Amino acid sequence: MAPVGVKILSILAYIGAVVTLILGIVMLFGANFLSGFLSQWVPVSGFLVGSMIVFVGVVFIALAVLDYFVGRGLWSGQNWARILVLIFSVLSVLGSLRHFDIVNIVIDAVIIWYLGFNKEAVNYFK
Repeated sequence: MAPVGVKILSILAYIGAVVTLILGIVMLFGANFLSGFLSQWVPVSGFLVGSMIVFVGVVFIALAVLDYFVGRGLWSGQNWARILVLIFSVLSVLGSLRHFDIVNIVIDAVIIWYLGFNKEAVNYFK
């Protein structure tokens, strides 16, 4: 049985996957509208803006798929998912230090502590 904290992180990964997937789909199918809208303020051609929006949409969809598999991996006790979350959390802390985003630093520090040092969580992934 997965610890409660692992279940919470897994559910948050699923929620993040759904939100990211929706944003990616909106960018893919709304690129024409968004490029016309943004080209009024961005001094580049609408084609270039539209291409960038499509590219970002594809990246978002790929990240949504990754987030889904990480959530599934956490729920089923796969150690690779734990390690991936730890790596992304450390990178997030390092990125947050630049702007001193204290809320993000604290949240990621708790995730790092929980998945890296909490005996119950670490043992679940063995």
